[in-house]
Amino acid sequence: MTARGALLVLVVAGCGGGGGAAPPGESGQRRGDGGSDATSDVGAPSGDGAAPTCGNVQPCGGDVVGNWTFVEECESATSVATIQADFARSVDDTWCALAQLIGIEPQASGSLQFDAAGHYALELIYSGTFDIEYPVSCLVAFDCDDLTAELQSEIDAGVFPVPSASSVSCVGTSSCLCRAAVSAEQSQSGTYSVAGSVMTLISTNGAVLNKSYCIAGNAFHVLATSTGTSGQTSIDSDVVAVKQ
Repeated sequence: MTARGALLVLVVAGCGGGGGAAPPGESGQRRGDGGSDATSDVGAPSGDGAAPTCGNVQPCGGDVVGNWTFVEECESATSVATIQADFARSVDDTWCALAQLIGIEPQASGSLQFDAAGHYALELIYSGTFDIEYPVSCLVAFDCDDLTAELQSEIDAGVFPVPSASSVSCVGTSSCLCRAAVSAEQSQSGTYSVAGSVMTLISTNGAVLNKSYCIAGNAFHVLATSTGTSGQTSIDSDVVAVKQ
């Protein structure tokens, strides 16, 4: 299962921004899908009101030159549904085919630098959590403590259905709700060019990537987009940085 929303499609399985049940040991509202629930502001723009929130801008281009720090990542409900479907397929032939991915909470940090001579440098840390529900029908031989140990052994062996997971913890009295922490890093540099609202990055290893973006105030939105059935542009994911 690959991350649809991780910046520049360069990192890690499993990023998303969906809602879901409260995670192990927590309660309260989860962040949503990049729409009305994704209301964390990303800093004030230069002069005209609050900066757009994650997931609520269209590609618009702008001047990328400068030093940027990542602060937020979000995904659309459609993208989250795709990630959940990918997860369901990944567990279909496992010991618990009824396990469900019910909550996703992404985080992005690190830096992105563009100079005026056409060079860029990226240092991205993707992290966050996946909340997975294991129903009682899968737990004949397990309680939630046993399940934690079993899933951690899968992580250590590299066979857990969320490949970037580093740890997991499960709670519950019948079914178990398990929170898997994910983490991965990406570092690269190269040259870039900009045409309209699309930036083209050419890394030192020769990989070429075109990515939609928008500079809104002091916020840099790196966008994954798709075209809807009526021809409209939909925002599938948004990784947000602020200018330093």
